[in-house]
Amino acid sequence: MRTFSAWSVIVVCLILRQQEVVASYFLYPNCGISFESNVSYRIVRGTEAKIKSAPFMAYLFYNSDLYCGGTVITHRYILTAAHCIRTNLKVRLGEHDSTRNPDCQDGICNPPAEEFDIQMATKHRAFGAALTHDIALLKLTRNIVFNVHIQPICLLLNPAASPIATELQAFGWGRTATQYSSSVLQTTRLTRYNNSYCQRRLPLLPVTQNQICVGLQGSDTCKGDSGGPLVVKVNYDGYARSLQLGIVSYGEDYCQSPGVYTFVPNYIQWIQHVMQTNGY
Repeated sequence: MRTFSAWSVIVVCLILRQQEVVASYFLYPNCGISFESNVSYRIVRGTEAKIKSAPFMAYLFYNSDLYCGGTVITHRYILTAAHCIRTNLKVRLGEHDSTRNPDCQDGICNPPAEEFDIQMATKHRAFGAALTHDIALLKLTRNIVFNVHIQPICLLLNPAASPIATELQAFGWGRTATQYSSSVLQTTRLTRYNNSYCQRRLPLLPVTQNQICVGLQGSDTCKGDSGGPLVVKVNYDGYARSLQLGIVSYGEDYCQSPGVYTFVPNYIQWIQHVMQTNGY
């Protein structure tokens, strides 16, 4: 059994027939905006993501090495997987290529990536060996200043409003088909399956209603991708916004399909409670 031990983001591509959502639906109203829409679709057997295509990505590292992924959800908090939490973690935002700072691609350059210390890490109290409730929040020691390369992802305040979608997109710096990890952010398309499919393929752990099953033959998130988000595109105020549905949790040992992801909408009250308790 593998648990992904670093970053990924998954984006669900959904066409909403001119449907617009209300900003009050979101935890952070001005969220989910990307300044590069021409994303290359295709983590294991993926391709390089376009620069600025995933400004919500967080690069969690330990001793300078990639450890897990996460997402920016407010000006102070990072959302990730509970199994990613360890001492001496740090967070880098605005990252694209971990070997360069600033990042440039096709003549387009980002402002420099920024590193943050963690003030407080909070795992879900029910998280345990079964890897259910695999969700955690990191409170940073200082506020994030949003820019073209650093933006918060959207979270729904009403779980009942979660869109139903089957086509997903993943981002991450985890293992590719040819190497342990990639220095450049990768992306791939994945498909959502019934939870019963993951339960048959991964029978040692329970797959619950608080999780979702995702994968595709020949493609998957892998070691180095844990903590990254599952996202659906919604239209609001003239922008296609990235809405997080899940967090990369675990999958098969050889990093092929399928994988199990924490279903974020079911934890919005927990997220709000942690932020209210620890301070915004």
